[in-house]
Amino acid sequence: MCGTGDGGSSTSSDIGNGGTSSGGDRSTSSGGDRSTSSGGDRSTSSGGDRSTSSGGDRSRSSGGDRSRSSGGDRSTSSGGDRSTSSGGDRSTSSGGDRSTSSGGDRSTSSGGDRSTSSGDEASPNVRPSARPQPSGPFLPVDSCGEKPTVDNGDFISDSDRNRMALTFKCINYYKLVGPEQVMCHSDKTWSKLPICKAPCTIDKRTFYLLDLKKDMFVKEGESQTFLCKETDYWKKPFVADVRCLNGDVTTGSCTCYQLN
Repeated sequence: MCGTGDGGSSTSSDIGNGGTSSGGDRSTSSGGDRSTSSGGDRSTSSGGDRSTSSGGDRSRSSGGDRSRSSGGDRSTSSGGDRSTSSGGDRSTSSGGDRSTSSGGDRSTSSGGDRSTSSGDEASPNVRPSARPQPSGPFLPVDSCGEKPTVDNGDFISDSDRNRMALTFKCINYYKLVGPEQVMCHSDKTWSKLPICKAPCTIDKRTFYLLDLKKDMFVKEGESQTFLCKETDYWKKPFVADVRCLNGDVTTGSCTCYQLN
């Protein structure tokens, strides 16, 4: 150690012990173990183990193990193990293991294992809360207001005001085509309505070969067997099949009815 008198300055050149400055402008350690600055403007450690700045403007560690900034503006670690910023504006880690920011504006990790931010910016790993879903696609039938009507048909009355469907039926001989039940959508519109298709009329004059006492009806899409009148060519029992399809009537030939 060399002294320069009473005032002057004192310099320690021990490479492994480190250097400390509590009020100076800058403290630099290139090979020491620890470099601490509590009020200075800048603290830089390029090869040390730890660099800490609690009130300075900037703390940088490019090869050390840990760089911490609790009140500074920026903390940067490019090769260290951990970079932590609890009140600064930005914490960046490009090669470290962990970068954490609890109150800062931004936390970025390009090569580390973990990057966590609980401050101002949303983390991309946090899933947004689910929006409330509607209770269902249908409402009680009373929610749709006036009941729908079907020609030659009607819905079955029900005293339950909270029923979820109207059940339709057709008048005699009319065939229900389409959905039997109608429901009220959540937008208060009715689902598809059925139709009641008219039967085919089997009148005595047109079908004079049939032994009809009165006009008869065959439902849409169905067939029915009728007796044939006696002629010089056949005697009872002769029968013919009559079919109704899309409002048209087709008749089969009168054939002898065979008893099983």
